[in-house]
Amino acid sequence: MQSHIKIKLKFKCIIGILDFERKKKQTVIVKIKAKANDFLDYAKVAKRVKKIYKKHKFQTIEESLRSSSQKLKQHFPQIYYLKITTLKPQIIKNAEVGASVKNFFNFF
Repeated sequence: MQSHIKIKLKFKCIIGILDFERKKKQTVIVKIKAKANDFLDYAKVAKRVKKIYKKHKFQTIEESLRSSSQKLKQHFPQIYYLKITTLKPQIIKNAEVGASVKNFFNFF
């Protein structure tokens, strides 16, 4: 059984390199699309992503994407496709800025 999930999370965490970003939590939006060759529990994936971001206090969005991709694949080895997008909706007025990463892992 294959599993395809989409998740959109919104929470506050420390992320950024500027002084004020290191001191005060800011809102981030994390979107996840994942495909697995076995059942994938979206609630567990969502909980894991939130935990990763809150624990690591990343300095850059790109660093958060690399790390969370690796950690999700380690924790959920059945994942063969993973796209993560992270946005910082309040960092620039009237804009959502962010980055995304796509990973294709061995299907077998």
